[in-house]
Amino acid sequence: MSDKAEFQIVYDGEALTSHSMDVRDLAPALLAFGQLFDEANRVLNGSKTSVKLQVKATAPGSFDIIFHLDQSVVTQITSFLSGESIVTVGTLIALLGFGSAKDIGVTFLALIRRLKGQKPSRITDLKNGMIQIEFGTDSFVAPLELLRLYQDIAVRKATEEILKPLKAYGIDVFKVVTSQEIIIETITKEEAPYYELPELEDEVILEREDESAYSIVSLAFKEDNKWRLYDGNSTISVTVSDDDFRYKVDNSLIAFSKGDILLCTVRTTQYRTNTGLRTEYDVMKVKEHRPAARQLLLFDTSTNP
Repeated sequence: MSDKAEFQIVYDGEALTSHSMDVRDLAPALLAFGQLFDEANRVLNGSKTSVKLQVKATAPGSFDIIFHLDQSVVTQITSFLSGESIVTVGTLIALLGFGSAKDIGVTFLALIRRLKGQKPSRITDLKNGMIQIEFGTDSFVAPLELLRLYQDIAVRKATEEILKPLKAYGIDVFKVVTSQEIIIETITKEEAPYYELPELEDEVILEREDESAYSIVSLAFKEDNKWRLYDGNSTISVTVSDDDFRYKVDNSLIAFSKGDILLCTVRTTQYRTNTGLRTEYDVMKVKEHRPAARQLLLFDTSTNP
């Protein structure tokens, strides 16, 4: 079983009066449309359906693009037996803001513009498939699916890419129109920053404390600088939080030389960030400082006399 729908978008502005558009602006945006619908379908339908987005044709106008969206049911029997519903392409397009939303109210594109890129002050689950969103003195009701789309990083990133052409000189407006040239949605160059993916807070993935021995690669005596230590395999940059040890270092109560060993309790914290994993090391306690000078062992300390 498959379902199909179409929608049409327009990039407009002084630079497009010749009905042509720089491929360096257009190509990433077209790819982002495919990404947007793939990710939105994943958010709302999981693996139950797949979608395929195709550019059907360009129409007269500033720079018009007609998209054809085809949705195929992958697990039709399983979904039927379990009673799980499927968000059709018509509803998917409407929720995102590329189709008629008379039965939905606020759309994904409209929600971002309404919030101006900021977080809602409060979200209440109304327990009927709807949520109430509060933002300052503004309050409105929207489908729960809309919140799921709004919170998904991949969906937000694809939306940002779709509107990147508005950053180019002479491209000032992005519009969604019907086949009768009725404007459904308009986003201006000034509004485009609202759709940029907000800076994400780093998420702690792993945190642990271990005891290990390190040789000193380099020292740092400024408050915000980090020491570099070597564990025999790799060099790491660490923050030293042991106040007692820092006091001794700052007051020259400890002298260091090449080859010195520190026995430390180190806290390792791994974060998931926008760009991937980040690992930080914090020396919580320096348990022992062993100078580099060593003595020759004259007898086997492992045996009893």
